[in-house]
Amino acid sequence: MRRRDLDYLVIIGMVLSGLYVTITGIVSDMFGLHQFIFHSLAGYVCAGLICCHVALNWSRVVAYFDRLLSRLRGREGRPERRQRSAPSAGRREVLIGALSAAGGFLLGWLIPDRHPELPADARDIGELYHEWSRPGGRVTLPVPDWGGRPAPYKTYPDAERIPLPSPTDFTGLSVEEAVEERRSVRDYADRSLSREALSRLVWAAQGITEERLEFRSAPSAGALYPIETYPVVNDVADLDPGVYHYAVREHALELLQRGSFGGAVTEAGLYQAFLGQANVCFVLSAIFQRTRWRYRERAYRYILMEAGHIAQNIYLEAVSMGLGACAVAAFRDEKLNELLGVDGVDEAALYIMSVGERA
Repeated sequence: MRRRDLDYLVIIGMVLSGLYVTITGIVSDMFGLHQFIFHSLAGYVCAGLICCHVALNWSRVVAYFDRLLSRLRGREGRPERRQRSAPSAGRREVLIGALSAAGGFLLGWLIPDRHPELPADARDIGELYHEWSRPGGRVTLPVPDWGGRPAPYKTYPDAERIPLPSPTDFTGLSVEEAVEERRSVRDYADRSLSREALSRLVWAAQGITEERLEFRSAPSAGALYPIETYPVVNDVADLDPGVYHYAVREHALELLQRGSFGGAVTEAGLYQAFLGQANVCFVLSAIFQRTRWRYRERAYRYILMEAGHIAQNIYLEAVSMGLGACAVAAFRDEKLNELLGVDGVDEAALYIMSVGERA
């Protein structure tokens, strides 16, 4: 391979890796992501290729700085040979690229966003919903059929059921200590999570804490409990990897799909690599009708609040046991709903909580 061919290959590699870093950086910023898969690696590759490119063209770099220093000192350098057309063409390409980028940004500012018009001067659908769900709100929309009350528990009668150890045989950090130490942790060790730890985590999420009235560990509007918990197990001792459903009444897991689904959760989570490295990812979904039949237009507010209560319980329980946890709300809904086997309408995924042994 000739030196010029090698230089062109290095340039192509620089462009591709640079584009990947740029695009994934923009996506990460837009969605508030953290560890985008291969993002850091591509950055190192790009930096290495830049060093290779400079090494291959070192004589040109030295000659350029010699000429620059000569001009700065007011002395003329050595007579230069007439350059061939390639360098000027390169300068033209750089100039065209810069002008194209500037033009693209300018067009992005000048062209207005086209969105469907919303009633009541709302700027987005969230603001419209917030106003509509307020008692005495000014937005007038057709009154939906709120329907009746559905079953309070979801079960999979044909699924294999795995009982979990008692969650109460453990005393960890105090609430104050757990709150103080709570952080989002995305680096996990290559160690199995114990089955006892998994039991305490799902119990902290939604376990029954008062048998007579079946009150649970997290508050719920009207004690209607619309949230379902699906542990996606990657590495838990004495438990096959797979997608499970937490059977609240029995404090047991129902096996929905056996297999390794860390990659599927990572893909659904916009390729945030730590999701596939966690010991378990808890996917919280909502059966909306459980709350809608009673609280009507306020239902969605209450359901999202409850998902937040549950996520914080998982955080604090994980910290209490010395584990790392991280909440993720940036994901592709259709991919995650498909993984759980829910329709995304009557029941839909709302939240992911990754938990693992700290690195």
